[in-house]
Amino acid sequence: MNTATLQSYAYSTDNFSKNYQPVLLTDRKKKQIIIRDVVMLEGDGNYTYFHLKCGKKILLSRTMKEYCELFEQNDFVRVTKSYLINLNYLKGVEKLGELTVIMQSGQRIEISRRRKSLFNQNFKAFKQRK
Repeated sequence: MNTATLQSYAYSTDNFSKNYQPVLLTDRKKKQIIIRDVVMLEGDGNYTYFHLKCGKKILLSRTMKEYCELFEQNDFVRVTKSYLINLNYLKGVEKLGELTVIMQSGQRIEISRRRKSLFNQNFKAFKQRK
């Protein structure tokens, strides 16, 4: 996704500081979503559900792929075709059989085979930063 497309629905992520939080603008209601409050994104065809830490779910009419570049700069990692999770809300990783992540909300998401190595790299880098 190029920057021109990105800025049509979100602020640029180039100049973030501790005081300024990345914000996403929704399509019609122009409601602001603070990216650090997003627990995960769930793709459903041409729609994306945003799961927020307060428990709300917001539906936007764009594919998850369109959000990946923006969110992957902010401690998010794509674990399946349909899920992009925020590592800050990760409760645990279960390695019995298939690799599974457990979110703080209790939701369990099995990591796809093709994304395991990328998840492990991102998770190690995340732990080193924290």
